[in-house]
Amino acid sequence: GFFFMQHFQQNIHNRSFKNIIPYLFLIFAVFLFTWLFCFRYGVFGAKVDWISQHSVIPDYFRKQFYETGNLFPEFAMNLGGGQNIYNYSYYGLYSPLFLLSYALPFVKMSTYVIVMELLCLIASVLLLYLWLNRKGFGRAVSFAVAVIFLLTGPMICQSYSQIMFVNYMPFLILAMMGVDRYFEKRRSGLLAVSTFLMIMTSFYFSIGGMLALVIYGIHCYGRKLEGK
Repeated sequence: GFFFMQHFQQNIHNRSFKNIIPYLFLIFAVFLFTWLFCFRYGVFGAKVDWISQHSVIPDYFRKQFYETGNLFPEFAMNLGGGQNIYNYSYYGLYSPLFLLSYALPFVKMSTYVIVMELLCLIASVLLLYLWLNRKGFGRAVSFAVAVIFLLTGPMICQSYSQIMFVNYMPFLILAMMGVDRYFEKRRSGLLAVSTFLMIMTSFYFSIGGMLALVIYGIHCYGRKLEGK
């Protein structure tokens, strides 16, 4: 009995390690390709929009919060000669990704954005692999599609230039998983939370994301009807 249990535990350990290997390779691929395309030419941030808008304006949001303690300000004194702060909500005013930086005053916003975008890129690729694998596509196909997804034009390019074009992606993929969960278990929590976070991260691009969720939901509903 002892040797059986030892063999069983070893078998579980080996299977768990094999399941982790694709994720490790995908993380390595993210760092490899970001280094090839970005880091060896400088920081992980474009020299135009990223350095002048996408890291500076969120830094202003954070500094204003530190000065006023108000999470819902109405006026930005130092932006555009003084404007309604919601004119700049496009830059992540209430994005959960930037709100987390409010708890890290000792971290420069430029450094925070670089790390955040890398983590978002990694999360998007890993979540896509996980989702496809759960859908029954197999490890090889799921891995290949995840790598292709990583190498598509918007992912790496926009992760260091127009960051709001892609930083909602982890939440969109989680919402896709939420659609599956709803039709499988009639639980909508993951779908609702992920959709909300996607909207708060990038309300402009969440419109296309919600359209994709509707189309995927119709597909899942049709597949369910076929199975009856």
